[in-house]
Amino acid sequence: MIRYPALIDGEKGTCGVSFPDIPGVVSMGATMSEALLNAQGALLDYVIETEKAGDELVPPSSIEEVETPASGALLLIPLDCLP
Repeated sequence: MIRYPALIDGEKGTCGVSFPDIPGVVSMGATMSEALLNAQGALLDYVIETEKAGDELVPPSSIEEVETPASGALLLIPLDCLP
C-alpha cells in the first residue's frame, strides 16, 4: 500500500491537510476525521487525474524526510485503491 505524508493543521472547527510531495493537493474539514477522509479523496483524485494525463505519480517521501511545522502534525495517508 502506498502512503503519502500529510501535514495537518488547524484549530477547533476547521482542520486542513496538505501533502508536501504534491503541492496543490489539499483538503479541509470541520473535524480532524472529516479532514482526513477528505484528504484520502483528494489523494485519489490526484491519482485519477495524473493517470488520465498520462503522467507519473510523484513518489511519496519517507516520513523522516518531511519537515513538520511546530503548529502542525505529520502522519501518513494511505492510498487504499489505485484506479
